[in-house]
Amino acid sequence: MATSTRGRYQGIGSWIPTLSLGGLWRHADFRRLWAAQSASLFGSEITTLALPLMAVLALDASPVQMGLLAAAGTAPFLLCSLPVGVWTDRRQRRPVLIAADVARAGLLLSIPLMAWFGTLRIEQLYAVTFVVGVFGVFFEVAHYAYVPSLVGRESVVEGNSKLQISYSVAEGGGPGIAGLLVQFISAPGAIAIDAVTYLVSAVLLRRIEMTEPPVETESTHGVRRDIEAGLRALLGHRLLRPIVLASITESIFLKGIAAIFVLYATRELEISPVMLGVILAVGGIGAIPGALLSAPAADRFGVGPTIIGGWLIAMATWLLIPLATGPLAVPLLATSMLLGGVAGTIVNVQQWSLRQLVTPDALQGRVTASHRFLVYGAYPLGALLGGWLGATLGLRPALALCALGALTGPIWVAVSPLRRLREQPAADLG
Repeated sequence: MATSTRGRYQGIGSWIPTLSLGGLWRHADFRRLWAAQSASLFGSEITTLALPLMAVLALDASPVQMGLLAAAGTAPFLLCSLPVGVWTDRRQRRPVLIAADVARAGLLLSIPLMAWFGTLRIEQLYAVTFVVGVFGVFFEVAHYAYVPSLVGRESVVEGNSKLQISYSVAEGGGPGIAGLLVQFISAPGAIAIDAVTYLVSAVLLRRIEMTEPPVETESTHGVRRDIEAGLRALLGHRLLRPIVLASITESIFLKGIAAIFVLYATRELEISPVMLGVILAVGGIGAIPGALLSAPAADRFGVGPTIIGGWLIAMATWLLIPLATGPLAVPLLATSMLLGGVAGTIVNVQQWSLRQLVTPDALQGRVTASHRFLVYGAYPLGALLGGWLGATLGLRPALALCALGALTGPIWVAVSPLRRLREQPAADLG
Protein backbone atom coordinates (compact mmCIF):
# COMPACT_ATOMS: atom_id res chain seq x y z
CA MET A 1 0.00 0.00 0.00
CA ALA A 2 1.27 3.47 -0.84
CA THR A 3 2.60 5.54 2.01
CA SER A 4 0.38 8.56 2.53
CA THR A 5 1.82 12.01 2.03
CA ARG A 6 -1.43 13.78 2.69
CA GLY A 7 -1.55 16.06 5.67
CA ARG A 8 1.91 17.47 5.13
CA TYR A 9 0.61 20.45 3.19
CA GLN A 10 -1.77 22.26 5.48
CA GLY A 11 -1.11 25.80 4.33
CA ILE A 12 0.34 27.80 1.47
CA GLY A 13 3.71 27.97 3.17
CA SER A 14 3.84 24.22 3.54
CA TRP A 15 3.82 23.81 -0.26
CA ILE A 16 7.32 25.29 -0.43
CA PRO A 17 9.27 22.07 0.36
CA THR A 18 7.78 20.37 -2.68
CA LEU A 19 9.21 23.10 -4.88
CA SER A 20 12.82 22.24 -3.95
CA LEU A 21 15.25 20.61 -6.35
CA GLY A 22 14.69 17.16 -4.81
CA GLY A 23 16.89 14.09 -4.59
CA LEU A 24 17.18 13.55 -8.33
CA TRP A 25 19.25 16.72 -8.64
CA ARG A 26 22.13 14.65 -7.23
CA HIS A 27 21.53 11.88 -9.79
CA ALA A 28 24.19 12.65 -12.44
CA ASP A 29 22.73 10.40 -15.13
CA PHE A 30 19.25 11.81 -14.65
CA ARG A 31 20.73 15.29 -15.05
CA ARG A 32 22.19 14.18 -18.38
CA LEU A 33 18.84 12.76 -19.48
CA TRP A 34 17.12 15.94 -18.32
CA ALA A 35 19.59 18.14 -20.23
CA ALA A 36 19.27 15.99 -23.36
CA GLN A 37 15.50 16.16 -23.24
CA SER A 38 15.63 19.91 -22.66
CA ALA A 39 17.89 20.45 -25.69
CA SER A 40 15.75 18.46 -28.11
CA LEU A 41 12.48 19.85 -26.76
CA PHE A 42 13.72 23.40 -27.07
CA GLY A 43 14.65 22.86 -30.69
CA SER A 44 11.40 21.06 -31.41
CA GLU A 45 9.42 24.03 -30.13
CA ILE A 46 11.30 26.22 -32.59
CA THR A 47 10.28 23.96 -35.47
CA THR A 48 6.69 23.71 -34.18
CA LEU A 49 6.29 27.38 -35.07
CA ALA A 50 8.87 27.69 -37.86
CA LEU A 51 7.50 24.85 -40.00
CA PRO A 52 3.89 26.10 -40.33
CA LEU A 53 5.18 29.66 -40.74
CA MET A 54 7.35 28.44 -43.61
CA ALA A 55 4.30 26.80 -45.18
CA VAL A 56 2.22 29.97 -44.79
CA LEU A 57 4.82 32.61 -45.67
CA ALA A 58 6.98 30.82 -48.25
CA LEU A 59 4.56 28.35 -49.84
CA ASP A 60 1.24 30.21 -49.36
CA ALA A 61 -0.40 27.09 -47.88
CA SER A 62 -4.20 26.80 -47.75
CA PRO A 63 -6.19 25.67 -44.67
CA VAL A 64 -6.43 22.15 -46.10
CA GLN A 65 -2.67 22.02 -46.74
CA MET A 66 -2.03 23.21 -43.19
CA GLY A 67 -4.22 20.41 -41.93
CA LEU A 68 -2.33 17.88 -44.07
CA LEU A 69 1.02 19.19 -42.82
CA ALA A 70 -0.07 18.85 -39.20
CA ALA A 71 -1.42 15.37 -39.93
CA ALA A 72 1.84 14.28 -41.59
CA GLY A 73 3.77 14.90 -38.39
CA THR A 74 1.36 12.99 -36.18
CA ALA A 75 0.21 10.15 -38.45
CA PRO A 76 3.24 8.01 -37.44
CA PHE A 77 1.79 7.67 -33.94
CA LEU A 78 -1.28 6.05 -35.47
CA LEU A 79 0.65 3.89 -37.95
CA CYS A 80 3.78 2.91 -36.03
CA SER A 81 3.25 3.11 -32.26
CA LEU A 82 2.09 -0.46 -31.60
CA PRO A 83 4.88 -2.35 -33.41
CA VAL A 84 7.44 0.15 -32.08
CA GLY A 85 6.25 -0.62 -28.53
CA VAL A 86 6.80 -4.35 -29.04
CA TRP A 87 10.21 -3.73 -30.60
CA THR A 88 11.25 -1.38 -27.77
CA ASP A 89 10.27 -3.83 -25.02
CA ARG A 90 12.66 -6.39 -26.51
CA ARG A 91 15.83 -4.28 -26.26
CA GLN A 92 17.55 -1.60 -24.22
CA ARG A 93 16.06 1.86 -24.57
CA ARG A 94 19.00 4.31 -24.46
CA PRO A 95 20.48 3.28 -27.85
CA VAL A 96 17.04 3.79 -29.37
CA LEU A 97 16.93 7.34 -27.99
CA ILE A 98 20.35 8.18 -29.41
CA ALA A 99 19.61 6.74 -32.86
CA ALA A 100 16.28 8.59 -33.05
CA ASP A 101 17.97 11.91 -32.23
CA VAL A 102 20.66 11.48 -34.89
CA ALA A 103 18.13 10.45 -37.55
CA ARG A 104 15.85 13.41 -36.83
CA ALA A 105 18.79 15.81 -37.03
CA GLY A 106 19.73 14.59 -40.50
CA LEU A 107 16.18 14.70 -41.80
CA LEU A 108 15.50 18.21 -40.53
CA LEU A 109 18.70 19.52 -42.11
CA SER A 110 17.28 18.51 -45.49
CA ILE A 111 14.53 21.16 -45.19
CA PRO A 112 16.82 24.24 -45.13
CA LEU A 113 18.96 22.61 -47.83
CA MET A 114 15.92 22.25 -50.10
CA ALA A 115 14.85 25.81 -49.32
CA TRP A 116 18.29 27.27 -50.01
CA PHE A 117 18.48 25.41 -53.36
CA GLY A 118 15.00 26.64 -54.28
CA THR A 119 13.47 23.15 -54.57
CA LEU A 120 11.22 23.18 -51.52
CA ARG A 121 7.61 22.15 -52.15
CA ILE A 122 4.75 21.48 -49.76
CA GLU A 123 4.86 17.78 -50.70
CA GLN A 124 8.49 17.63 -49.55
CA LEU A 125 7.50 19.17 -46.24
CA TYR A 126 4.85 16.48 -45.84
CA ALA A 127 7.39 13.71 -46.49
CA VAL A 128 10.14 14.98 -44.21
CA THR A 129 7.68 15.81 -41.46
CA PHE A 130 6.23 12.30 -41.65
CA VAL A 131 9.59 10.50 -41.40
CA VAL A 132 10.75 12.78 -38.57
CA GLY A 133 7.50 11.81 -36.86
CA VAL A 134 8.32 8.11 -37.25
CA PHE A 135 11.59 8.56 -35.39
CA GLY A 136 9.72 10.70 -32.89
CA VAL A 137 7.57 7.67 -32.10
CA PHE A 138 10.68 5.60 -31.37
CA PHE A 139 11.99 8.34 -29.08
CA GLU A 140 8.71 8.90 -27.21
CA VAL A 141 8.09 5.21 -26.54
CA ALA A 142 11.67 4.50 -25.48
CA HIS A 143 11.88 7.64 -23.32
CA TYR A 144 8.83 6.90 -21.18
CA ALA A 145 9.92 3.28 -20.79
CA TYR A 146 13.46 4.34 -19.84
CA VAL A 147 12.67 6.82 -17.05
CA PRO A 148 11.45 4.30 -14.40
CA SER A 149 14.52 2.08 -14.90
CA LEU A 150 16.88 5.08 -14.64
CA VAL A 151 15.44 6.79 -11.55
CA GLY A 152 13.55 3.97 -9.79
CA ARG A 153 9.80 3.78 -9.31
CA GLU A 154 9.96 5.68 -6.03
CA SER A 155 11.24 8.75 -7.91
CA VAL A 156 8.95 8.61 -10.95
CA VAL A 157 6.72 11.53 -9.92
CA GLU A 158 9.72 13.71 -9.08
CA GLY A 159 11.40 12.76 -12.35
CA ASN A 160 8.30 13.52 -14.39
CA SER A 161 7.89 16.86 -12.63
CA LYS A 162 11.42 17.86 -13.60
CA LEU A 163 11.03 16.61 -17.15
CA GLN A 164 7.77 18.55 -17.38
CA ILE A 165 9.74 21.66 -16.41
CA SER A 166 11.84 20.99 -19.50
CA TYR A 167 8.68 20.90 -21.58
CA SER A 168 7.63 24.12 -19.88
CA VAL A 169 10.89 26.00 -20.45
CA ALA A 170 10.96 24.80 -24.05
CA GLU A 171 7.37 25.90 -24.59
CA GLY A 172 8.16 29.20 -22.90
CA GLY A 173 11.39 30.07 -24.70
CA GLY A 174 11.13 28.11 -27.95
CA PRO A 175 8.27 29.91 -29.71
CA GLY A 176 9.56 33.37 -28.78
CA ILE A 177 13.00 32.58 -30.14
CA ALA A 178 11.41 30.88 -33.14
CA GLY A 179 9.52 34.07 -33.95
CA LEU A 180 12.72 36.08 -33.76
CA LEU A 181 14.64 33.55 -35.84
CA VAL A 182 11.96 33.42 -38.53
CA GLN A 183 11.81 37.21 -38.58
CA PHE A 184 15.57 37.76 -38.84
CA ILE A 185 17.23 34.62 -40.25
CA SER A 186 14.27 32.87 -41.96
CA ALA A 187 12.25 29.75 -41.16
CA PRO A 188 14.80 27.39 -42.80
CA GLY A 189 17.52 28.76 -40.53
CA ALA A 190 15.34 28.17 -37.48
CA ILE A 191 14.78 24.56 -38.51
CA ALA A 192 18.54 24.06 -38.98
CA ILE A 193 19.03 25.14 -35.36
CA ASP A 194 16.51 22.49 -34.28
CA ALA A 195 18.58 19.85 -36.07
CA VAL A 196 21.63 20.89 -34.03
CA THR A 197 19.70 20.52 -30.77
CA TYR A 198 18.96 16.88 -31.61
CA LEU A 199 22.68 16.26 -32.04
CA VAL A 200 23.37 17.88 -28.66
CA SER A 201 20.74 15.60 -27.12
CA ALA A 202 22.37 12.51 -28.65
CA VAL A 203 25.78 13.46 -27.21
CA LEU A 204 24.32 13.97 -23.73
CA LEU A 205 22.47 10.65 -23.84
CA ARG A 206 25.67 8.92 -24.95
CA ARG A 207 27.36 10.22 -21.77
CA ILE A 208 24.95 8.48 -19.39
CA GLU A 209 27.12 6.09 -17.36
CA MET A 210 24.56 3.88 -15.61
CA THR A 211 24.28 0.45 -17.18
CA GLU A 212 20.75 -0.15 -18.31
CA PRO A 213 19.17 -3.19 -16.60
CA PRO A 214 18.79 -6.32 -18.72
CA VAL A 215 15.58 -6.36 -20.71
CA GLU A 216 12.98 -8.49 -18.95
CA THR A 217 10.31 -9.45 -21.39
CA GLU A 218 7.18 -11.42 -20.72
CA SER A 219 6.71 -14.57 -22.79
CA THR A 220 6.22 -13.56 -26.39
CA HIS A 221 3.91 -15.23 -28.89
CA GLY A 222 4.51 -13.01 -31.85
CA VAL A 223 4.04 -9.32 -32.56
CA ARG A 224 0.24 -9.43 -32.67
CA ARG A 225 -0.07 -11.11 -29.27
CA ASP A 226 2.46 -8.72 -27.75
CA ILE A 227 0.54 -5.74 -29.14
CA GLU A 228 -2.67 -7.13 -27.65
CA ALA A 229 -0.97 -7.49 -24.26
CA GLY A 230 -0.04 -3.80 -24.26
CA LEU A 231 -3.52 -2.69 -25.29
CA ARG A 232 -5.13 -4.92 -22.63
CA ALA A 233 -2.84 -3.55 -19.91
CA LEU A 234 -3.86 0.00 -20.85
CA LEU A 235 -7.54 -0.29 -21.74
CA GLY A 236 -8.25 -3.02 -19.20
CA HIS A 237 -7.10 -0.88 -16.29
CA ARG A 238 -9.96 0.87 -14.51
CA LEU A 239 -7.90 4.04 -13.87
CA LEU A 240 -6.04 4.29 -17.16
CA ARG A 241 -9.00 3.61 -19.47
CA PRO A 242 -10.92 6.85 -18.69
CA ILE A 243 -7.71 8.86 -18.99
CA VAL A 244 -7.15 7.41 -22.46
CA LEU A 245 -10.72 8.18 -23.55
CA ALA A 246 -10.45 11.76 -22.26
CA SER A 247 -7.08 12.16 -23.95
CA ILE A 248 -8.41 10.94 -27.30
CA THR A 249 -11.28 13.44 -27.15
CA GLU A 250 -8.87 16.22 -26.21
CA SER A 251 -6.43 15.26 -28.98
CA ILE A 252 -9.00 15.39 -31.77
CA PHE A 253 -10.28 18.86 -30.95
CA LEU A 254 -7.07 20.50 -29.78
CA LYS A 255 -5.20 19.32 -32.85
CA GLY A 256 -8.04 20.76 -34.89
CA ILE A 257 -7.30 24.10 -33.23
CA ALA A 258 -3.54 23.73 -33.64
CA ALA A 259 -3.80 22.96 -37.35
CA ILE A 260 -5.32 26.34 -38.19
CA PHE A 261 -4.14 28.50 -35.29
CA VAL A 262 -1.08 29.96 -37.05
CA LEU A 263 -3.20 30.73 -40.13
CA TYR A 264 -5.85 32.39 -37.95
CA ALA A 265 -3.32 34.46 -36.00
CA THR A 266 -1.31 35.65 -39.00
CA ARG A 267 -4.05 36.22 -41.60
CA GLU A 268 -7.19 37.17 -39.65
CA LEU A 269 -5.61 38.82 -36.60
CA GLU A 270 -2.50 40.05 -38.50
CA ILE A 271 -0.18 39.07 -35.66
CA SER A 272 3.53 39.14 -36.56
CA PRO A 273 5.75 36.06 -36.19
CA VAL A 274 7.57 37.67 -33.25
CA MET A 275 4.35 38.45 -31.36
CA LEU A 276 2.95 35.01 -32.19
CA GLY A 277 6.07 33.49 -30.66
CA VAL A 278 5.59 35.57 -27.52
CA ILE A 279 1.95 34.44 -27.21
CA LEU A 280 2.89 30.77 -27.50
CA ALA A 281 5.75 31.31 -25.06
CA VAL A 282 3.30 32.41 -22.38
CA GLY A 283 1.91 28.87 -22.30
CA GLY A 284 5.35 27.51 -21.51
CA ILE A 285 5.85 30.08 -18.78
CA GLY A 286 2.56 29.02 -17.21
CA ALA A 287 3.60 25.37 -17.38
CA ILE A 288 6.57 25.96 -15.07
CA PRO A 289 4.46 26.64 -11.93
CA GLY A 290 2.14 23.88 -13.14
CA ALA A 291 4.99 21.37 -13.01
CA LEU A 292 6.12 22.59 -9.60
CA LEU A 293 2.63 22.63 -8.08
CA SER A 294 1.40 19.29 -9.43
CA ALA A 295 2.58 17.18 -6.48
CA PRO A 296 1.31 19.50 -3.72
CA ALA A 297 -2.00 19.94 -5.55
CA ALA A 298 -2.42 16.16 -5.66
CA ASP A 299 -1.53 15.91 -1.96
CA ARG A 300 -4.08 18.54 -1.04
CA PHE A 301 -7.00 17.58 -3.31
CA GLY A 302 -6.17 13.99 -4.25
CA VAL A 303 -4.67 12.64 -7.46
CA GLY A 304 -8.01 11.95 -9.17
CA PRO A 305 -9.69 15.29 -8.36
CA THR A 306 -6.51 17.11 -9.42
CA ILE A 307 -6.55 15.39 -12.82
CA ILE A 308 -10.27 16.02 -13.32
CA GLY A 309 -10.29 19.66 -12.18
CA GLY A 310 -7.07 20.54 -13.98
CA TRP A 311 -8.32 19.03 -17.22
CA LEU A 312 -11.60 20.92 -17.05
CA ILE A 313 -9.82 24.25 -16.50
CA ALA A 314 -7.31 23.56 -19.26
CA MET A 315 -10.01 22.75 -21.82
CA ALA A 316 -12.11 25.79 -20.87
CA THR A 317 -9.23 28.15 -21.65
CA TRP A 318 -9.37 27.27 -25.37
CA LEU A 319 -12.73 29.03 -25.62
CA LEU A 320 -10.85 32.33 -25.43
CA ILE A 321 -9.14 31.77 -28.80
CA PRO A 322 -12.15 32.35 -31.10
CA LEU A 323 -13.13 35.35 -28.95
CA ALA A 324 -9.85 37.11 -29.76
CA THR A 325 -10.42 40.22 -31.85
CA GLY A 326 -9.20 43.80 -32.20
CA PRO A 327 -7.03 45.22 -29.40
CA LEU A 328 -8.04 42.35 -27.09
CA ALA A 329 -6.70 39.68 -29.45
CA VAL A 330 -3.20 39.39 -28.01
CA PRO A 331 -4.23 39.59 -24.30
CA LEU A 332 -6.96 36.95 -24.80
CA LEU A 333 -4.67 34.57 -26.67
CA ALA A 334 -1.92 35.03 -24.06
CA THR A 335 -4.38 34.40 -21.21
CA SER A 336 -5.59 31.22 -22.89
CA MET A 337 -2.02 29.96 -23.24
CA LEU A 338 -1.07 30.92 -19.68
CA LEU A 339 -4.01 29.29 -17.88
CA GLY A 340 -3.91 26.27 -20.16
CA GLY A 341 -0.19 25.86 -19.47
CA VAL A 342 -0.63 25.84 -15.69
CA ALA A 343 -3.65 23.52 -15.56
CA GLY A 344 -2.56 21.18 -18.33
CA THR A 345 0.86 20.61 -16.82
CA ILE A 346 -0.56 19.79 -13.39
CA VAL A 347 -2.67 17.11 -15.08
CA ASN A 348 0.14 15.70 -17.22
CA VAL A 349 2.57 15.09 -14.37
CA GLN A 350 -0.03 13.12 -12.46
CA GLN A 351 -1.46 11.06 -15.31
CA TRP A 352 1.97 10.23 -16.78
CA SER A 353 3.19 9.09 -13.37
CA LEU A 354 0.06 7.02 -12.75
CA ARG A 355 0.54 5.14 -16.02
CA GLN A 356 4.21 4.41 -15.30
CA LEU A 357 3.55 3.31 -11.71
CA VAL A 358 0.79 0.80 -12.47
CA THR A 359 2.56 -0.70 -15.50
CA PRO A 360 4.98 -3.65 -15.05
CA ASP A 361 8.51 -2.98 -16.32
CA ALA A 362 8.20 -5.64 -19.02
CA LEU A 363 5.19 -3.81 -20.48
CA GLN A 364 6.35 -0.20 -20.19
CA GLY A 365 7.18 0.18 -23.87
CA ARG A 366 4.01 -1.49 -25.12
CA VAL A 367 1.72 0.40 -22.75
CA THR A 368 3.32 3.73 -23.72
CA ALA A 369 3.05 2.75 -27.38
CA SER A 370 -0.60 1.78 -26.96
CA HIS A 371 -1.27 5.14 -25.34
CA ARG A 372 0.51 6.96 -28.17
CA PHE A 373 -1.32 4.90 -30.78
CA LEU A 374 -4.73 5.76 -29.35
CA VAL A 375 -4.09 9.33 -28.19
CA TYR A 376 -1.49 10.67 -30.60
CA GLY A 377 -3.06 8.56 -33.33
CA ALA A 378 -6.06 10.87 -33.02
CA TYR A 379 -3.85 13.88 -33.87
CA PRO A 380 -3.99 13.53 -37.67
CA LEU A 381 -7.76 13.05 -37.50
CA GLY A 382 -8.03 16.26 -35.50
CA ALA A 383 -5.66 18.12 -37.81
CA LEU A 384 -7.66 17.09 -40.88
CA LEU A 385 -10.88 18.00 -39.08
CA GLY A 386 -9.53 21.46 -38.24
CA GLY A 387 -8.35 22.06 -41.80
CA TRP A 388 -11.69 20.92 -43.24
CA LEU A 389 -13.76 22.99 -40.78
CA GLY A 390 -11.55 26.02 -41.44
CA ALA A 391 -12.06 25.73 -45.20
CA THR A 392 -15.80 25.02 -44.88
CA LEU A 393 -16.97 27.29 -42.05
CA GLY A 394 -14.16 29.84 -41.78
CA LEU A 395 -11.32 29.93 -39.28
CA ARG A 396 -13.08 31.55 -36.31
CA PRO A 397 -16.22 29.30 -36.35
CA ALA A 398 -13.96 26.25 -36.75
CA LEU A 399 -11.92 27.26 -33.72
CA ALA A 400 -15.08 27.82 -31.66
CA LEU A 401 -16.51 24.43 -32.60
CA CYS A 402 -13.27 22.63 -31.72
CA ALA A 403 -12.99 24.47 -28.39
CA LEU A 404 -16.51 23.38 -27.43
CA GLY A 405 -15.72 19.82 -28.45
CA ALA A 406 -12.61 19.77 -26.26
CA LEU A 407 -14.77 20.56 -23.21
CA THR A 408 -16.40 17.14 -23.49
CA GLY A 409 -13.10 15.36 -22.78
CA PRO A 410 -13.05 15.71 -18.96
CA ILE A 411 -16.46 14.00 -18.73
CA TRP A 412 -14.75 10.61 -19.18
CA VAL A 413 -12.63 11.04 -16.05
CA ALA A 414 -15.29 12.84 -14.01
CA VAL A 415 -17.63 9.82 -14.08
CA SER A 416 -14.88 7.20 -13.55
CA PRO A 417 -13.31 5.59 -10.44
CA LEU A 418 -10.50 8.12 -10.87
CA ARG A 419 -12.52 10.71 -8.95
CA ARG A 420 -11.95 8.70 -5.76
CA LEU A 421 -8.18 8.21 -6.19
CA ARG A 422 -6.39 10.08 -3.38
CA GLU A 423 -2.77 8.93 -3.84
CA GLN A 424 -0.51 7.58 -6.53
CA PRO A 425 -0.56 3.77 -6.17
CA ALA A 426 2.52 1.81 -5.21
CA ALA A 427 1.42 -1.22 -7.21
CA ASP A 428 -0.98 -2.23 -9.94
CA LEU A 429 -4.59 -1.63 -8.96
CA GLY A 430 -5.96 -3.16 -12.20
